[in-house]
Amino acid sequence: MTHPSRADLSDGQKQCLRLVGQHLTSKEIARKLGISHFTVDQRLDSARRKLNAHSRKDAVRIFMAMEQESLSEPLVYEPSDIAAERDVHIQNPPPKGRTGIFAFAASRISVPPIGGKRHHLPKREILVQSLNIAFFSTLLIALVVIILTGTLRLFR
Repeated sequence: MTHPSRADLSDGQKQCLRLVGQHLTSKEIARKLGISHFTVDQRLDSARRKLNAHSRKDAVRIFMAMEQESLSEPLVYEPSDIAAERDVHIQNPPPKGRTGIFAFAASRISVPPIGGKRHHLPKREILVQSLNIAFFSTLLIALVVIILTGTLRLFR
């Protein structure tokens, strides 16, 4: 298993990753570097793919660890999906007092931050959640129509 190295990243990608590490947005990075924010996003996405990271935040963590030369191989192989799921449970523990299916659902749903803060959800997750909302809303509306239709037939 080969690990990505700092040499695999371009200078522009390294600059963008360092600035993301300073908590700057793409537009702020673009202004600072004198480039388009689309270019910044492309550089960050390319760096994310090269570093095999799930998000730009993960890419920054990996890059910073590489820069500090503290990146070491884990003692035990852990698939990335299990590690990501573990991190989600650590960051978003299920609300207290909820058990069973509600706790399971609450732990699986990403809720955007309140107060206009930026979220770091990948586009794929946003799309999946949007499709889930549309699908289950359609099912709920169909169920309400069926119940109302049956109720009206009873009173005729």
